[in-house]
Amino acid sequence: MRFSRLFIDLPLVSGQSIELPKETSHYLLNVLRLRLGANVVVFNGLGGEYMAQLVKCSSKMAQLYLAEPHSIERESMLPLRLVQAMARPEHMDYTVQKSVELGVQQIIPVITERSPPLAVKQFEKREQHWRKIIISACEQCGRNRLPTLHQIIPLSVWLGQPLQGLALLLSPQAKLRLPTWLAATVEIPPPVLTILIGPEGGLSPSEMSQSEQAGYLGVSLGPRILRTETAAVATLAVCQAWLGDW
Repeated sequence: MRFSRLFIDLPLVSGQSIELPKETSHYLLNVLRLRLGANVVVFNGLGGEYMAQLVKCSSKMAQLYLAEPHSIERESMLPLRLVQAMARPEHMDYTVQKSVELGVQQIIPVITERSPPLAVKQFEKREQHWRKIIISACEQCGRNRLPTLHQIIPLSVWLGQPLQGLALLLSPQAKLRLPTWLAATVEIPPPVLTILIGPEGGLSPSEMSQSEQAGYLGVSLGPRILRTETAAVATLAVCQAWLGDW
């Protein structure tokens, strides 16, 4: 039997009852339409999950009793890090959601020359919106650890940081085909695998050059040019198939 999963940003201890925040209570009672005695799975993003039972509720409040904990984890053995150039809002939302499902551990949104303009004052609002998408995706796909969402920064700032593990840059001009290169070159998952995906229109020539100088290896997925949201999902899927848990 499949139970509904809820993220609760609170300390969780077996044998205790917790009163849910107003927004979570509303979702539990009015969206899922659960009633007294119903069972759910809860997690707080720090690992593991708990079986819980709805033991008290009113029109605006729900209380859960936490039963036994389960240490089950569904994280990939491949530490994936997605550096995604800022794109149109609907494309970013899709990319964030699907990358969580595909096991990404870190998401770094970066501003590039061809990214849509976004005022600094809008950064926090967008990041909060993506965090909600991340939580929802974890609830759906069974992950018990929330991927880290970094703050929005310029690509040049990100490239100036020390490189860790293996870093790949998706480029339609690259001669190396990602699936073939992975199969022939990489035998053991690297400590970190970073994927850099450009925006609509791709990275500029100067950004491509700067990325390669920073240690990013250009790879392609084939002869067709993919949309930015397609490119991210396809690249992550290929990496998981070769080195991760697929």
